Amino acid sequence: MDKILVTGAGGFFASRFCEYYSDRYEIIPLKRNDLDIRDENKVLNVIKDIRPNYVLHTAAIADTGKCEQDKETSYDINVLGSRNIAKGCSLVNAKLIHLSTEQLFNGNIEKGPYNEEVKPEPNTTYGNHKLMAEDEIRKVLEEAYILRLTWMFGFPERFEKVNANIVWNVMRAALSGNIMKIPVNEYRGMTYVYDLINNIPKIMNLPYEIYHTGSENNLNTYDIAKHVVEELGLSYRINDIIEKDEEKFKELPRDLRISNAKLKSFGIEFLDTEEAVSRCIKEFGYRV
Repeated sequence: MDKILVTGAGGFFASRFCEYYSDRYEIIPLKRNDLDIRDENKVLNVIKDIRPNYVLHTAAIADTGKCEQDKETSYDINVLGSRNIAKGCSLVNAKLIHLSTEQLFNGNIEKGPYNEEVKPEPNTTYGNHKLMAEDEIRKVLEEAYILRLTWMFGFPERFEKVNANIVWNVMRAALSGNIMKIPVNEYRGMTYVYDLINNIPKIMNLPYEIYHTGSENNLNTYDIAKHVVEELGLSYRINDIIEKDEEKFKELPRDLRISNAKLKSFGIEFLDTEEAVSRCIKEFGYRV
């Protein structure tokens, strides 16, 4: 049984991963209070003591606003912390699975979907630091999978964190009666969290490279939200739940779409976002 150390184990993806694979792998979940990844000596000692086969590195500051407000902490955690994890892996020959982001492409002018050959042009602190983290990891460690993820979605589950995401945001709007304004000039993939979880063991058998990972999507964010409303069985209330935001990204549409053709070439498939939303709502049984 492979031993997997998971950083950021209290997070949206990691908490579900740990629970889902608790019988398949020996999981060592480390939350923020268990390991400060900024402390290089502590990181190295912990990894040397545990001697995992894999490290699933999810710990990060992913809130773009917080990264802009506190660039130093963002750098320390997202860049130096990731480098520390890679150094620890190198000491015990552990393989690293590092979660990166589509937001590396926030500043790219050309339209997506972007493959792995497109040079990222991040224009936020978060995007810049995640790209720097990728570079630092590759300097230290060859045996690393770098997964550039799309926006993940799912519903709340008992004892597990839920992040703001397209299906839960729409559900909350429906429950609260507060209308959501959603941009029509934004295009991005959105991935069902369990679609990613199911594919991780397959990714662990691939060559050590960068992979664009998650659902492809050609619909704008408003149209995806509309699909969520329809799948929830709330079409009759659509104007009470969501409305179009035609001003946001009007001057320069936001396009963060990725191509996962590289993963497909290895036989790893993701549902497109529209199909993934339908599956998520069906599996949780939330259709009204």
